[in-house]
Amino acid sequence: MDPTLFLLRSARRAWWLNLGSSLCLAFTLLRLQAAEPAREVTPTAGGRPDAAAEFFVAPGGDDANPGTQAAPFQTFPRAQQSVRAERRSRPDRGVIVTFLPGRYELDSTLVFDASDSGVSPTQPVLYRAAAGGEVIFSGGRRINGWQPDPTRPGVWKTRVPGAAAADDVSGRFEQLWVNGQRAVRARTPNWWEFHLLVDVKEEAAAGSDRRKQHRFTVKPDALESLARLDAAALRDVQVVVLHKWDTTREWLESVNPAAGEFATQGDAMKSWNPMTRGCLFYFENYLAALDAPGEWFLDRDGWLYYRAREGEDLTRAEVVAPRLERFLAIQGRAEDPAGWVRHLHFEGIKFRHGQWRIPREGLPPAQAVMNVDATAIQVDAARDIQFRRCAVEHIGSTAFWFRHATQDCRVDQTRLFDVGISGVRIGEPRIVPEPVRTRGITIHNCIIQSGGRLAPPAVGVWIGHSPDNAITHCDIGDFFYTAVSVGWRWGYDESAAKRNRIEFNHLHHLGYRILSDMGAVYTLGPSEGTRIAHNHIHDVHSTRYGGWGLYPDEGSTGIVFENNLVHDVHDGCVHQHYGKENVFRNNILAFSEQGQVAVTRAEPHLSFTFERNIVLWDRGTLLGYGGWRNGARVELRNNLYWRLNGQPFDFAGKTWDEWRQAGHDAGSVIADPLFVDPAKRDFRLRPGSPAVRIGFEPFDLSQPGVTGEAAWRDLARAITFPAPYVVP
Repeated sequence: MDPTLFLLRSARRAWWLNLGSSLCLAFTLLRLQAAEPAREVTPTAGGRPDAAAEFFVAPGGDDANPGTQAAPFQTFPRAQQSVRAERRSRPDRGVIVTFLPGRYELDSTLVFDASDSGVSPTQPVLYRAAAGGEVIFSGGRRINGWQPDPTRPGVWKTRVPGAAAADDVSGRFEQLWVNGQRAVRARTPNWWEFHLLVDVKEEAAAGSDRRKQHRFTVKPDALESLARLDAAALRDVQVVVLHKWDTTREWLESVNPAAGEFATQGDAMKSWNPMTRGCLFYFENYLAALDAPGEWFLDRDGWLYYRAREGEDLTRAEVVAPRLERFLAIQGRAEDPAGWVRHLHFEGIKFRHGQWRIPREGLPPAQAVMNVDATAIQVDAARDIQFRRCAVEHIGSTAFWFRHATQDCRVDQTRLFDVGISGVRIGEPRIVPEPVRTRGITIHNCIIQSGGRLAPPAVGVWIGHSPDNAITHCDIGDFFYTAVSVGWRWGYDESAAKRNRIEFNHLHHLGYRILSDMGAVYTLGPSEGTRIAHNHIHDVHSTRYGGWGLYPDEGSTGIVFENNLVHDVHDGCVHQHYGKENVFRNNILAFSEQGQVAVTRAEPHLSFTFERNIVLWDRGTLLGYGGWRNGARVELRNNLYWRLNGQPFDFAGKTWDEWRQAGHDAGSVIADPLFVDPAKRDFRLRPGSPAVRIGFEPFDLSQPGVTGEAAWRDLARAITFPAPYVVP
């Protein structure tokens, strides 16, 4: 090893072990400066510049330094200034900025425009983490000064500077992390528990033409913890109501515990998805609800309370509150071809602790939470923006949004974890002109887990009016709604969501019986050329209805669903609401609790073709929902059906002979497919399987999910997934 590099690494390690030794580090770096001037480097990894200027940044650096390895900068903005200057002086070569391991605090959004661009895909501007340790950019601040609360056993408290401000912004926050784990803002009932609504009435709100007052009736014991709140504390309490595929979040105005009534104010309910009797709900954000380990509450006097989990000592814990919503804003000028941001790459950097605030008017329902723009990393008018081996973790918002006029970008081997809303958004909810239409975004080999923590209807990956995108080899799980949503057109009118590929993904543990009407893969509108293939889908459970595996919803057209393994879902491995000329081919569909293959609406055209599929089940029916009996046009042929242990079944009320005589399922068979061990969910075929008779082509069941080194694959399996909520 180069002796100067050895000295640098040793000094850096000592600095982290003891902050008091930072003077020693500075002395060492100054001594090395003369021995190691600024230099050009020739990176060896693929996709990096052939020759580039390089700057260095370290937590113990100084922005007055020249930015060499021996005398690094301290902050990202200072490095960005040097990159811009370097690109102006030498426009024919790229630039590398290397961040030495450590924690960097961001107090404002890093904004990139065309002046931050690289030269080409092989001569980019590259911001990367040095090998040998974590590089973390935190949008939060550490909370210290904890002391036991003498009046509340098990509760700790500390005073947060600025949190007593009346502006709802200065010093106040709505998320908290303790030792890398999201804490729960005090709620009743506690996490993974809910009350049930008895009734909801809506009427005009006094003094407003638009707002509505919502009057709720519940069981009186649901309001016991609210009985002693004064008017000011009551106005800080939120109610969250979960209804079908959506949620409504509103602030309390009044409460009558004895009568089992409370009132809020918000937008008018949607006729197609109102709050109704039987909806799940909970209350959040008041001190009386601070009754479970891992809960916290910030009062209006600036006191922060936290009920410790087992083994937590708040004098030693790392407690972080967010203060920054957006880490990176990549903002080109879409109307000017020369104003796009190009060839900007990030590698090995972790972004953590991002804020999102609930609007004071509350949060009305919107599918996939598309009424919230909050995003940690937002990209507009850009091409060849890449993130490799990065992470966006512990945030209140959506992690990435490749939004307007963004093309040919990539996120690779990146972890999006513990996010308040969605993992990735691609495109826009409206059709824009072709030259500025977002397209060609690749999300590959990523872990996208534990989302929707603040907005349960969020999806893992959302694709709007955007074509030619690829979601491949990702692990997407632990969301309360859909894993991947493609298209944004209800019906058969024009859609720009064409030729998207959702392939080789592991999509699992969705819904948890908390929301309804979701699917692992959900599609909308005409999507010709779109392919959903080689995905492993399981554990999709809804509250009332609609925990589906493959779910082409309204107007889905021209989509091929092929070589997917779908099992252990609520009411349909396949469910088509209504659509046109879709194809389900060569899939393994097993163990839906209710109907295995469902169709809702009968239409005059061909709804879908269903061929060379294996369907296995042990309860419920084969054909679900009313479309079968109402004459839905579905072409079925060369399929294999088997109810476990040879139990009898029918085909929408018809016997097998009657079904065949009606023109269905030519070439299909009823036979045991001879899976290796279906009870243990081993769906490999044994020799002699009758699947060969229908032309079924076995596919590699080990391929879906993340790939590469064992540590990365182990990380995707590292979290424990809870059992679904038990609905009363």
